[in-house]
Amino acid sequence: MKIVRRAANFLSRSTLGWVALLCVLTIPIAAQNPPAPATQAATAPTNAPPDRIHGAIILDGPWRFQIGDDSRWADPSFDDSSWSPVVLSKSLADQGFEPYTGYGWYRLRVQPQQLAQFNNIVGNPQLDLLVTGDSVGQYSVYFGGVEFGHTKGMSDSPDMYQSPPLIVPLAKPAADGTIVIAIRTWAGPRVSIGRGLIDKVELGAQADIAERLTSATERRWDQQVISGMVVSFLFFCVAMLGATLYLAQRKHSEYLWLSLLCLSVTAVGCADLAFELSLLPWSIYIVLGLWTGRIFMAVTIEFVLRFTESDYRRLVRIVQICMLVLPFVYFVHLQQVYEYLSICAEVVFCALITVLLFRAWRRGRPEAGVMLLPFFLAASADSIDTVLGYAARMHWLPDKFASHRFHFGPIEFTTSIVTYTVFLGSLLAVILYRFIHVSQDEQRSVAEIEAARSVQAMLIPTKLPSNHNFMLESAYLPANGVGGDFFQVLPLKDDSMLIVVGDVSGKGLQAAMNASTLVGALRNELSHDPATVLNNLNHVLVGAGTLPGAAEKSVISFATCVCARVYPDGTMTIANAGHLNPYRDGREMELAADLPLGVIPDMHYEQATFHLNAGDRLIFLSDGVVEAANAQGELFGFERTQQVSNESARYIAQTAKRFGQTDDITVVSMYFAARAAHPVARKEPAQV
Repeated sequence: MKIVRRAANFLSRSTLGWVALLCVLTIPIAAQNPPAPATQAATAPTNAPPDRIHGAIILDGPWRFQIGDDSRWADPSFDDSSWSPVVLSKSLADQGFEPYTGYGWYRLRVQPQQLAQFNNIVGNPQLDLLVTGDSVGQYSVYFGGVEFGHTKGMSDSPDMYQSPPLIVPLAKPAADGTIVIAIRTWAGPRVSIGRGLIDKVELGAQADIAERLTSATERRWDQQVISGMVVSFLFFCVAMLGATLYLAQRKHSEYLWLSLLCLSVTAVGCADLAFELSLLPWSIYIVLGLWTGRIFMAVTIEFVLRFTESDYRRLVRIVQICMLVLPFVYFVHLQQVYEYLSICAEVVFCALITVLLFRAWRRGRPEAGVMLLPFFLAASADSIDTVLGYAARMHWLPDKFASHRFHFGPIEFTTSIVTYTVFLGSLLAVILYRFIHVSQDEQRSVAEIEAARSVQAMLIPTKLPSNHNFMLESAYLPANGVGGDFFQVLPLKDDSMLIVVGDVSGKGLQAAMNASTLVGALRNELSHDPATVLNNLNHVLVGAGTLPGAAEKSVISFATCVCARVYPDGTMTIANAGHLNPYRDGREMELAADLPLGVIPDMHYEQATFHLNAGDRLIFLSDGVVEAANAQGELFGFERTQQVSNESARYIAQTAKRFGQTDDITVVSMYFAARAAHPVARKEPAQV
């Protein structure tokens, strides 16, 4: 029997069913091209007369065969002399029949001399008939016009199941000593029957037939189940491992996609097992196979995309959509179109995965190169099987080329299972290597963050100097990790206060180290003039960038900084290097917009002078306040910042955090309460 237009490719490669659909980086043929049932496989063409083999004989024929269905054909008195004679050991196509669909009947009259061969068996045991069907073909066995047994799918509303060998107790001979065996067969409308639905009929003693059934069942497991089950179990184990790795490293989504694609392998393996055990009908099995296979392809591409961190996202999305839409072509009965598109889909799938892995390897990811060769072998083996299977179905090559099998003892396996197992091993090794490597990086990162926090503890004063002239308050709320925010409040000998607030670009230990460099230079600074302080800090930062190896190590960055000196009489001199302007009594101060520190050498910063009144409040803050963003992506912004700028430092910081903190938040508040201050009208900024 032959399934034309590939109603479902699973059965033609049922041994692959557990793995072929679900290999980690190559889509199995079983899922891509709906498989033709095993009815296409031809048995050895022998037309020998019935032989006695350990108390059993093979009823090879000649049988009488007729296409169609009529309940009268089960009657032993029916005249079947006009039916065509056939033998079961040859395909119907080799005996002159065109492929057909639906019902067909076999009839055979067993003569008394054939039954006499069992007369010498001790105990005169019950004789049984062992009928072996071909794949999804369903059948009923009749003696004397009465049905004695049938396969699971042969009912009033027939459906195709995988048909295991069926034992039927032989009826008593008629008065003339003969027994007429009538077998009614059926396969679904999408199945083109060319081979025939009955492979073998054996007659023998009950014990011998039971032994043959056991042997056939064991052989079926060896050939079609065990190797696939083992590989599917391995995929399930890798799926659990991938889920565990993802729980340990949530930021690495490739582990999650690895788990999903391996779970799809397990799901298809369960479907294969259910079908092999006749628990799942063909109609459901083929639908599961088509969709699961395409989902597997989409998930596999997504896994490789995330594993390689490729920028081909748009191309990948287009390919994934095409893969998921492809099964609709089959369900609208365009089987030939579906077959061609399936082959094209497999080529595109394999090419895309290969390109993604190759480009990642060229970019310096050795683990992608490790997976490249095993994947190419698996993809090649799968593609070769596809091409050979298609050529055999089109009769361009003999049927023996449709499947290539090897043996490990009694267990059969295919080239695809070998290559998929090798690929799974390489995938497992690469994923474990990636996990260990990432774990080591995270441990180094944790150590780096702890070191950065230790450094930053020196940059963020825990207690601010206050006196009867100045009341200072600060709030520092770090975001995830460690940033480059810093501030210093230095009391000077003349009772003035030097306030410096800055933000070094970048995060982590490097940013903290750059900030510590600036703070160290600030504490050793002899001049306390704000413009001079910024000039010197700029020189320090630019000079550090000229150190040997600094560029290669990306040691140096830039920094924004504002420096203000407030005297007891209310005079304030201030200079700004690209930082946010401070707020005075709820209004943003207007300062010259100079470049940040470390951008260009020999930068000269402008300085402005203001006079504070008793009761004035100055607010210095970092961009973590302005850049706070809520779940909708809306920024806290300058308007909201101005609205809260006359509040305490802690209130401003907490308000920005509740809105949606995205960066370190630093706020320094100074309340000027000097009694010695002389009220002076606020002046416009003046250059020094």
